[in-house]
Amino acid sequence: MPPRRETLLAGQYFVAVAGMAAMRSCLLRPSEVRNLLDDVRGVVEHLDEFPNDLEIPVLEHDVEEGYTAWAPRYDGPNPAIEAETPVVREILARAPRGAALDAACGTGRHAEHLRPLGYDVVGVDATEAMLAVAREKVPDAEFRLGDLHALPVDDAAVDVVTCSLALTHVGDLGPVVAELARVLRPGGWVVLSDVHPTTTSFGGAAVFPSEGDELALRYVPNLVHQASEYVTAARAAGLEVAECHEPRVPEAAIVTNPAYAVLPEAVRAAFAGLPFLLVWRLTRT
Repeated sequence: MPPRRETLLAGQYFVAVAGMAAMRSCLLRPSEVRNLLDDVRGVVEHLDEFPNDLEIPVLEHDVEEGYTAWAPRYDGPNPAIEAETPVVREILARAPRGAALDAACGTGRHAEHLRPLGYDVVGVDATEAMLAVAREKVPDAEFRLGDLHALPVDDAAVDVVTCSLALTHVGDLGPVVAELARVLRPGGWVVLSDVHPTTTSFGGAAVFPSEGDELALRYVPNLVHQASEYVTAARAAGLEVAECHEPRVPEAAIVTNPAYAVLPEAVRAAFAGLPFLLVWRLTRT
């Protein structure tokens, strides 16, 4: 299926970012709003001038197609990975040792970290291109093609499950979290990260670089899941919420924002300090 293609004027995005910044500032810091509105006026009055008139191809991919295209460059630079990794690794440093499942393992970045910690690691992903990268990166782990709704792993087979930045593409969290719980032994941990609903509610998507057309924005859409949905799914699956972390939007995501070169103050006012990701530690008693 070919990607859905539209065109975005750069100026439209600049106005949206400045408007988001103004919304965050209008009551708490009203003196800042006038400058932001001046930014908006400057863009709107010059929409037919560079860089506001840049026509940016925007291509929406489904999960399989998008992550196949993204696989060679997924590991970075990737602000979501940079924000998530330190939190996940700190939790894993305390986790019970034994067997581990890296669910929706992607390029195997968590599997690569788990092996030196002494785990026997199985990685599962639905995208062959991602698994090819993972197998080359972590040759002493086992990688299997499979879906989060029906993991090719036995019941109560592992002590730790990692699942990162994947459930934002799942419509119903319940069946997937139940699968993560099914393969977990008593006393085991699920370390689950995902995109924060604040990010997805403002249109945050899984945007990835485009080979051959660096101006194009290619993305896989993210679904909005409120924090309460994760809690409800965990409890229904017999898991307890032991920890919840909310990493903020990192500096890397601010300075690489497409509007930063034109409206740096507006980009910072729009995004700085917002929660970016959710990281959960769930336990099975």
